[in-house]
Amino acid sequence: MGTVKNELLLEIVSLSAQGILIVDSLSPELEIIYANPALEEASGYTAAELTGSSWLTYAAADEESPELVRLKQSVACNEPGSLSLPFLRKDGNIWLGRLRLTPLESSVDGRRLMLVEHAAADRATNDGAELLKRSLGLARKKIASLDRMDAVTGLMSHAHFNLMVKREIAIARREDKSLHLLLFSIPELDIYRKTFGDNAADSCLRMIGAQISGTFRRAGDLSARVDKSKLAVALTGLDEQQTNQLVGLVEKKTRNLGLHNPRGRIGRHVVVQGVAVAVNPQNDDVDALIARGTMALESRNETASVSAAAPS
Repeated sequence: MGTVKNELLLEIVSLSAQGILIVDSLSPELEIIYANPALEEASGYTAAELTGSSWLTYAAADEESPELVRLKQSVACNEPGSLSLPFLRKDGNIWLGRLRLTPLESSVDGRRLMLVEHAAADRATNDGAELLKRSLGLARKKIASLDRMDAVTGLMSHAHFNLMVKREIAIARREDKSLHLLLFSIPELDIYRKTFGDNAADSCLRMIGAQISGTFRRAGDLSARVDKSKLAVALTGLDEQQTNQLVGLVEKKTRNLGLHNPRGRIGRHVVVQGVAVAVNPQNDDVDALIARGTMALESRNETASVSAAAPS
C-alpha cells in the first residue's frame, strides 16, 4: 500500500501545473533532489540538468539581498516560509518566482528535505519590478558563470578549461614551473547509460566529478569535463610520482563508490582509468596534451580489455 501511495503522490506532483522542487536543506548550496516537469518548463532546464546541481546557482539575486537572506534563514532553521525571488532561465531571461517552503518529515540517505513550490509572481507589482531591475546586472554575470561550467558535473566546461590551461602553460613557460595534465576516462559509461538510462549516467558522472573536485582542492587546480566520458585536471608544482599517486587515488575513490555496471566487459562496477601527462611548456598546447593523454588512455583500455577477456 505504501508503494502505491508513493507512486500516486509522485504522479500528482509530476502532473502539477506549479513548479515543484525538492532540495537538500542540509547542503550548503541547496542541492536539488527532484524537479517536476512544470519547473523544467518555467526554468528552461531539464530535470537531468537541475538534479544534483545547486539551487542557489540559478538565483538572480545578490548574496546580501534581503530575499536571499530570508530564504537561507528559513532553510537553515528548517522552517516554512514564503517570499519572491528572481531566477535565471536557461535562455538568459529572468523569471520572478513566488516561493513557498515546506520542510518534509521524510529524509533520504541522511539528507533533510525541503519542498519548494514555485509559482509565477505578478510581474506588474512594484516589488516585482524592483526585484527584476536589481537582478539584471547580476543575471549577466550568472550567464557568463554558467557558460564556464559543465551542467552535469559542475566542473569547468571544455572551452573554459582550454583557455585556463593555455594561461597556465604560458605561466609555466615564463616561470619554469612543472605542469601536468591528468586525464580520466570512464571506459564503459556508454554501457552503463544503455543499462540504466541518461539520468543515471549523468548522476554517475556527477559522483565521479565530485571525487575529482574533492581530490584536487588547491586554488590553482583546474578540473573540467572535456568529453562525454572524459574528465581532466591541470595542476602545477608536483612531480611525476605525486601526480601518479593522485591518479591512483581518484581511481580508488571511484571503485569505492560501488556503482554497479552488470553488463560491463572489464568489470561489474564503474571504473575510472587515468593517466598523467607532463607538459612541455615550450612545445605543448591544450589540444596536443589531450590528444597525448587520450592515446595513453586508449592503450590502457586495450590492455584492460585483453586482460578481462583472457581465460583465468
